[in-house]
Amino acid sequence: MTERGLTPAEQARSAYNAAVRILVRRDHSVVELCRKLRTREHEEPAIDAAVQELLADNYLNDTRYAELYTEQRINKGYGPLAIRAKLRERGIDSHLTQRALDIAEADWPQLAAHLIHKRFNAEEILGSDQRSVARIARFVQGRGFSSSDVAQGLKAARSEVKERE
Repeated sequence: MTERGLTPAEQARSAYNAAVRILVRRDHSVVELCRKLRTREHEEPAIDAAVQELLADNYLNDTRYAELYTEQRINKGYGPLAIRAKLRERGIDSHLTQRALDIAEADWPQLAAHLIHKRFNAEEILGSDQRSVARIARFVQGRGFSSSDVAQGLKAARSEVKERE
């Protein structure tokens, strides 16, 4: 949508309306929303005006976005490294990311153990050969867990499997 021929106020209103339509579907960070509005060919001053109004009305809030996104990703089995990377891509400051991770109070090794149980059977979890351990470690690290979380998670998963037997 080109905005040539519109007054600056009309351009700002057009950008605001487009932003609201985007935000109705799901929450966005400021950076994500600005990126989407640019791809829809809104002018930079109109985007800035729309974003300022959305921030003032609390329709756009990076703190809330970081907290909700963190919670959703934890529930989908992702670790802190993956969550940090995704929030960084979405323009969330590192201090807001850290705050969201702190609020979540996740037990990362336990979440890693849960992920291992979900993906691997008891025989694979108890397997002591390097290939089995490496395969599990690659999978869990690929989901954004640190090496220490993987090691502790695998230890916990093995203990749980042994208790069940």
